Amino acid sequence: MKSRFIAAMDLLQEEASGGDLTLKRIFEILGEEGHAIIILFLCLPFMQPIPIPGLSTPLGLLIILVALFLFRERPPWLPRRFEQHKISAQVVIKTSEVAENIWKRVSKLVRSRYEILHDHIGFKLLNLLVFALNGLLLGLPLPIPFSNTVPAIAIILCAIGHTEKDGVFILLSYLWCFFVAMFFSALGIGLFKLT
Repeated sequence: MKSRFIAAMDLLQEEASGGDLTLKRIFEILGEEGHAIIILFLCLPFMQPIPIPGLSTPLGLLIILVALFLFRERPPWLPRRFEQHKISAQVVIKTSEVAENIWKRVSKLVRSRYEILHDHIGFKLLNLLVFALNGLLLGLPLPIPFSNTVPAIAIILCAIGHTEKDGVFILLSYLWCFFVAMFFSALGIGLFKLT
């Protein structure tokens, strides 16, 4: 049986074959309870070293917004000004294809375990911080290779953990955050020395 995630990616590809999609339509396809799937999808365009101009800031803000609704256990809400923001058909198709390939590989490793990292209120708050802080860093318009990719990996690991209640992937996202901190600290020190 096809997983809900793969079915959603297939539907996105089918709809994008007819043209660009609005964020509202993408949210509708990914589902009211698919917070982690939405977050995962929003991160995937950044799994390349070169930042995408004009895309990181709005998607970073949307990741933070969806994470807040995930924390509050409410259906994700999209601000009216973002509803008609279009994502090109090419980006949607490429992103969903990459998502399917990642999911097919990861699904063999993912399973429900250490659910306390998903269910406990303290860890829910910590997971919100992982999503929000990395979403903020991802949203910075920095023309520096990997400046979007590094925080996106932390978000993706946490989103995968949430999708299947897999505490191991959530824990990996915590560990990756140390690398995120080192990466941006090095950037900050480098910029400070240049000025």
